[in-house]
Amino acid sequence: MPVDNSKLQYVDGDTLEECQKKLFDLYGRNYHTENRETIIKPCGFLGLRTKAVQRVWYTTVEEREKDEASNLERNRQAILASQTATVLKSLANKVDEMSTKLNSMNTNITSATNELHPTIKQIEDILEQNEFTMSYIRMMEEKIRGQFSLDELDDFNLVERYVVDWIGESIKIAPEKVFRPPHVVVVIGPTGVGKTTTISKLAASTIKYAKTNKLKEPQLCIFTIDSMRVGAYEQLNRVAEIIHAPIRKAETTEDVQEIYDEYREHVDYIFVDTGGYSPNDSTHIAMMKDVLDVKMNPDVYICVTASTKASDLQSIFSNYEPLNYDSVIITKCDETKVFGNIISVLWDRHKSISYITDGQNLAQNIRKASIPELLMNLNGFNIDREHIENKFGEK
Repeated sequence: MPVDNSKLQYVDGDTLEECQKKLFDLYGRNYHTENRETIIKPCGFLGLRTKAVQRVWYTTVEEREKDEASNLERNRQAILASQTATVLKSLANKVDEMSTKLNSMNTNITSATNELHPTIKQIEDILEQNEFTMSYIRMMEEKIRGQFSLDELDDFNLVERYVVDWIGESIKIAPEKVFRPPHVVVVIGPTGVGKTTTISKLAASTIKYAKTNKLKEPQLCIFTIDSMRVGAYEQLNRVAEIIHAPIRKAETTEDVQEIYDEYREHVDYIFVDTGGYSPNDSTHIAMMKDVLDVKMNPDVYICVTASTKASDLQSIFSNYEPLNYDSVIITKCDETKVFGNIISVLWDRHKSISYITDGQNLAQNIRKASIPELLMNLNGFNIDREHIENKFGEK
């Protein structure tokens, strides 16, 4: 390989020996001869003559070692860069390969659980039979996919038991209210859900509870603001006679305030019946809210029938929201054995259940809601009663 003289130093002499002597005098033996050549140099007066001289190109030992170290470092860095690039490329290829495999696995699992696995399809069919909403069913399917492997999905009984538990966990039961007399109870809801009957049952069951537990019989007052339905006052009047409670009628906010002020110091409970309006009748619902705008600190319950369609339940709960109801009373449960609609919408709206009513017996056909009772009424599931009683029953 040709030597690059531009990076070297040199000495000149008449002979090679003279050049070597000069170098020895300067560096001893600490130099390396890299190249030599004969050159023609001018000499004599005005440089009119020339002569041939020897030129020796050299480098010192110290400079050569620096150059060699520099070259080694550059080579090392180049090798490291090359190796790093190779490793990174290999890792990138492996990551891409693993990602492709994982995507393929996810696609296969999703396909199997969504479309192919009979357990998923059977659970979906049972939920549909119970009139659960599609959003609720999709939520359950996602929980199944997240909980079970493909092999575990073959055990339908295992999956079924988990699904029943998940349904139970999605149901919220309203906590017991702290009794602070006068305990004001207001029942609202659309036309035809049985609000007046429910008020009568709540009042009668309050008396029955005290007698059964040998407590002092509570003093009650009942009044209605329902001026629309013929016979509502008469129905409440018959109940009031049975339980020996005064009954009043109110049409304005001033009437409600007057009745409350009259009885607040003398009774333990005040039960308030309200008019029934279509959930889309926002005008009358707003007027009812104004009539009840009295500082009574009431517990407000909304009544809905068990057979109401899910879409109608959504509308009812939404449009009655301005009345700030605490929880839900499910009425006419003897008219249906399907509760998926109720469970779905209450889950979706984060609402709780207080009572369940059925039949016409005032004191007997109302009870506190319980998760086991709602689960036992599910159709198509093999319900382990002992398990759900232990898991969801009153402790």
